[in-house]
Amino acid sequence: MNDVERELRTMFVRREQDTADPAPRTPARLIRRTRMRQALVVATSIATVVVVAIGSLAVIRAVSEGDDDVRPANLQVVLPDAPPGFSTAALPYASIAYPDGWYLLDTSPLVAYGIAQPSAFLTGPVLQLANFDPDLPHSPRCMVDPDALPAGGVLLTVGVMTAEEAAISNQPSGPWPIELQPLPSNQDPVCVGGPRPRIAVWTAPNGLIYWANAGQGPDASEADVEAMERAFASLVFPATAEPQMSQMAAFQSQGTPRVILGSERIGSGLATIVAYVELNKALVVGVSGSNGGDCCSGSAILPHSGSTVEPITTSTMLTRDGTLVYGVISPEVAEAELVTSNGEALPVSIADLPPSMGYEDRVIWGVAPGADDRATIVGYDADGNPIGDPILPAGPGVTIATGEDPEGGAWELYLEPTSEGTGLGFGFTSGGGGGGCCLKPLEGDFRLDGWGSGSNEPSDITALASDRVTRVVFQAASGVEIEGGVYPVPDESLGIPQVALVLVRSDVPLEGDLVAFDDGNELGRELITQDQSEPSGPTPEIDAVWTLLRDARDAIGRWEAVHGHSLEGFSLEAAREAFPEIAWNASGVGKPVPGEVSIRGLAPAGGDDLTGWSGWTLAIVSTTPPPRFTTYCIAVNIDENGGGNFRYGIQDAADYPGCRGGWPELG
Repeated sequence: MNDVERELRTMFVRREQDTADPAPRTPARLIRRTRMRQALVVATSIATVVVVAIGSLAVIRAVSEGDDDVRPANLQVVLPDAPPGFSTAALPYASIAYPDGWYLLDTSPLVAYGIAQPSAFLTGPVLQLANFDPDLPHSPRCMVDPDALPAGGVLLTVGVMTAEEAAISNQPSGPWPIELQPLPSNQDPVCVGGPRPRIAVWTAPNGLIYWANAGQGPDASEADVEAMERAFASLVFPATAEPQMSQMAAFQSQGTPRVILGSERIGSGLATIVAYVELNKALVVGVSGSNGGDCCSGSAILPHSGSTVEPITTSTMLTRDGTLVYGVISPEVAEAELVTSNGEALPVSIADLPPSMGYEDRVIWGVAPGADDRATIVGYDADGNPIGDPILPAGPGVTIATGEDPEGGAWELYLEPTSEGTGLGFGFTSGGGGGGCCLKPLEGDFRLDGWGSGSNEPSDITALASDRVTRVVFQAASGVEIEGGVYPVPDESLGIPQVALVLVRSDVPLEGDLVAFDDGNELGRELITQDQSEPSGPTPEIDAVWTLLRDARDAIGRWEAVHGHSLEGFSLEAAREAFPEIAWNASGVGKPVPGEVSIRGLAPAGGDDLTGWSGWTLAIVSTTPPPRFTTYCIAVNIDENGGGNFRYGIQDAADYPGCRGGWPELG
């Protein structure tokens, strides 16, 4: 990680913590096999947004609250019709149809993190369209000093100005629509080396004064000039003087113009995919969202904010009308698709970045139907093999039961088929959901599955039950008793006849017993507690390995807490120095050492649960003594807030993705 990336990363974490409440640390215990309940919701719908958008959204809110003219929520952004060979896109101050393969830039100013921008009227260029790479670090082109275009180049610049500026330059010649006219003879061109540029100044229906400058090189083709003219004639403007799309943010407002990669209509909202380089160093890929629509908030990710490059880095934006998954793919990804929660493979859009940005990444995005927090982009190499080891949806979710809770609202209990097996999921409609993988056949009458809780919604407890169980009750330590429901499982192949669900209102501490009954007799009892105690292993040898790995997991948590909530700098040497009481090693796959903990695969994470979490990930591995050599692992994720997310497995894992499935002896 270079110095600029390190400074950016530190700033983003600080800004996130300044703006939002830090995510609570996951207790150091196994709650549900690979349960990611509330953490998954945050990671896919909120946390991936705040990496860049926290500052941006804070600024946008500050600007809006200070303005007298607030854009009505029911004004949709209008996209012009696109003739064959053209695409359409919405920018903050105009929408346009432009030729495929050309470069469209949002040249309006970037906002600065954490600084409320004045509500003064914006002036200056707001878009540029070129049939050549406009050299983003030096864009916008043809603006101040004389600038020669490529011999075959065509460049259209559109901007806005005040009435005072128009009075000393060029007055509007009429309302829109208007035609380009030769630059007046008493004005010097800035685009030099070709025919004299053409200009236009007009008043848009929203009252803003716009201007345009159309320049071309000496050998520009007639077809390209005509295409530029068609793009100019297609311009559509916001309904008010306010920007129709959210503006992107950068540290101290320092960054290149945003290259426009495409726009997607999702419900009543519009999402425009953009990319830019911050501080001339860090690649930013983000979404400029339409104001007033139900999709999407402005957000962005920095795919190169760590010391290694992930082949796929994505972020997810959920809405009822569609789920946008966007990010970057590296050159090794030959093909990609968007896989929905029901296992359907959907096409994606892939766009190259201008070479002048200095990155070989390609930007990728796709839209899944409805609110689909399991939708993920899957990449394949040239031989058709999946890149990485994603847990993929393997079919549609299967609803077990639905209901309405007085406090939490509508809820759903469901099965989640994945490539690794079937998991059990629960979620409130208004608050998202999540689950774990993988269910194992029930032995006996009753077994706790897991529990989850949120700050402003009821806690939920799920359990597996035989046909003998007719009712389940949570007996809280406070003396409160809460009845649950028992529901048949529609998939007989799982070997689980029923699932029990108890919703515990938020004012009742999640401490007590979950008890199963038949017509009157107690059939089973499971302890529900929020303390830090964890179950012991079934044998002394296994218990010793579990205890060692849990101690190592907790030690890593203590290390990151005093190192900026990051695992940058964590290593075998650092672990041995900080925690000499634990026997650490760096043994690879196939070489776990009894009584020692192997540190493996330490790396910055990707963007979500299916392709990697935010922050840092690693796996720790140990094994029982001979002759059995039973291996166990814990996958450790320390997110951007310092929150810990853990998975457990029996794999001789090389890294975080390789450790999953739970410790079966806990079943």
